[in-house]
Amino acid sequence: MTLVTTYPQRAIEILGRRYHGLRLIGEGRSGLIFTGHVGDANGPMVAVKVAYPTDDHAHDSTATARLHREAEIGARLSHPHILRTSPSEVLDGIAFYEMDAAGPMRLDQLITAVHPPGFARVLVVLEQIAEAVDYAHAHGIVHGALRPSAVLLDPSGSVLVKGFSLYQDEKATQPALAPTAIGNAAYMAPEQWHDGRCNRLTDVYAVGVIAYELCTGHARVGYDAAGVPEIRPIELAPNHALRDDVPMHVNAAIRRATNKDPDVRFTSAGEFVRAMSHPDEATGHSLPTLAPPLSKKAHAPWMLVALVLLVAISLFFGVPSTPRDMLVSRIMAADSQ
Repeated sequence: MTLVTTYPQRAIEILGRRYHGLRLIGEGRSGLIFTGHVGDANGPMVAVKVAYPTDDHAHDSTATARLHREAEIGARLSHPHILRTSPSEVLDGIAFYEMDAAGPMRLDQLITAVHPPGFARVLVVLEQIAEAVDYAHAHGIVHGALRPSAVLLDPSGSVLVKGFSLYQDEKATQPALAPTAIGNAAYMAPEQWHDGRCNRLTDVYAVGVIAYELCTGHARVGYDAAGVPEIRPIELAPNHALRDDVPMHVNAAIRRATNKDPDVRFTSAGEFVRAMSHPDEATGHSLPTLAPPLSKKAHAPWMLVALVLLVAISLFFGVPSTPRDMLVSRIMAADSQ
């Protein structure tokens, strides 16, 4: 029998001593997600993440280490847009931790919905993601694997980010906690992918990719004609809006957030999201402001000066009266408007 038919059932049998009505709702890279009630049917609804068995060759044998780290960090962070977790436990060989039941929708489902969110809603979602990410950074934590499926939406539509698993500039001592093992290739900054470096700027890169997907309504990971997954390039034409309701300067902001050079990126996720609302912050320097053209009334004093000079010149050089009178009439007419 396979893992899909045996291990989840074993987890339900063992964890059923603590949770009522457990059912499997998801399977990810590092574990299984169940929902159930604490204690009995009247207890609060929670989600439970269970690590894959360490002796199974189909999954990373060190997945348990990652689960313990997620629980450890999640229990330390207290923020309205970060999913709350309990410390991890092991019960009869089943490693797990408890977290709030966040609701039925993930951000990747919202991105590819038939009716994608408008730009105003996109900004709200990104602002809440940025608040969570910047809060974690302020406490020495980086996400390292930020992607739409790590962003949940509660029943009110509010964002909850899950899966923070790295300490700032950490030297990973376990393969499961290496930045290259934790991240998703479509959302990993080049330095994370190539050098294993992971810090707040790699999270800024990931938020930039998520913003690109939200503004286009297309996931960056697609499938070719043969059904093989492929990572699509980020296409940001400088003079072409991503869609009708997305301002043109957003292209420049996303381009800067996803720049290959981390020193060019925004210094925080919040700074990036603010730039999506403020054109002068999108490229990192103020855009030139053109003064509005002067009204005809603003030209009036100059018209009078010109009239005096032209009359003096015409009297001195003997300009014929008819053209002179025509010129004076035109100036006076413009001045009266």
